[in-house]
Amino acid sequence: MSDKWEHLRQLAPLDVLSSLGVDVSTFKKRSGKLEWYGKCPFPGHNPKHNTTSFSVNADGRYQCFGCSEKGRGSIDLTRAIRKVGFQEAVSFLERLTIQPQPQKPAIGDSGTPREALEGQLKPLKASYHKFAVPCEWLETRVPDQTIRQRFGVFCYNNPARKSVYSGKVMIPILGFDDGELYGYLARNPAPKDGEPKYIFPKGLPKHLFVFGACQIKQMCEVPIKKLYLVESPFSVMKFVSLGLPAVSPFGWSVSDEQLAILQSLAKGIIYLPDRNKYEDGKAVAAALAGKLWVKYPPLPEGIDDPEKLSLEQVQAL
Repeated sequence: MSDKWEHLRQLAPLDVLSSLGVDVSTFKKRSGKLEWYGKCPFPGHNPKHNTTSFSVNADGRYQCFGCSEKGRGSIDLTRAIRKVGFQEAVSFLERLTIQPQPQKPAIGDSGTPREALEGQLKPLKASYHKFAVPCEWLETRVPDQTIRQRFGVFCYNNPARKSVYSGKVMIPILGFDDGELYGYLARNPAPKDGEPKYIFPKGLPKHLFVFGACQIKQMCEVPIKKLYLVESPFSVMKFVSLGLPAVSPFGWSVSDEQLAILQSLAKGIIYLPDRNKYEDGKAVAAALAGKLWVKYPPLPEGIDDPEKLSLEQVQAL
């Protein structure tokens, strides 16, 4: 019998740890293995001497030899770190925009594997943009055509090729340093029961990318005075349509690598996660405040998503 939660159990463990607020930048990869080790992330265990007692495998297995915590899969890992029940862990993971750990390299349209090699990322060789089609959902969500073009967002459909991306809205993921395309975040306009809204490229480390960062660097003299940090690329496009500079870390959490990008873009951050992540976001705001000036206002009453804010509401924050 198939497991309806299998797609959550197989989420890339390092990305899950990062989303849980764990600093994975200090983790090291075991030579010749798809396994990483580092400091124990579990509450109540703060080893003074052994800082590498925790290990996690690409297949989801994890164990701490210091506190004896062990398990397998992202659901178990989330329950152990957040100290929550099964349903709470599932709800948390369903909101993330990361995908299952790949069993083999993803193949682009050109047939070239797009693999995240150790210490090296390769740009994506693909031709999805050649099969862009009109999409009422996208045009309603992002009405301004110039904004869609600026960020390279489109709906893909190639009838000649069976693809998980068919009918999906494609959101480019660009490298900050080189501006190269490394993949697409795909948004399902009409997900069915059990289907994820978002599909993040398999094997691509989400914590290295910031949506909208390249556009800020290209169009502004950086660092700018202030920058809005929101969860969703669609919120970024909404803010930019209002004349407000914004970026997204593809979620509510911010890695050290993403923080370094933010530092190069702006002197200050106005951090606006969705309402349901406001409490979790306090730790992120604190980390940001260690490097930048930060404003962390709550959303106005009745607003759960920054994308729904008007210009006047944003300016009043």
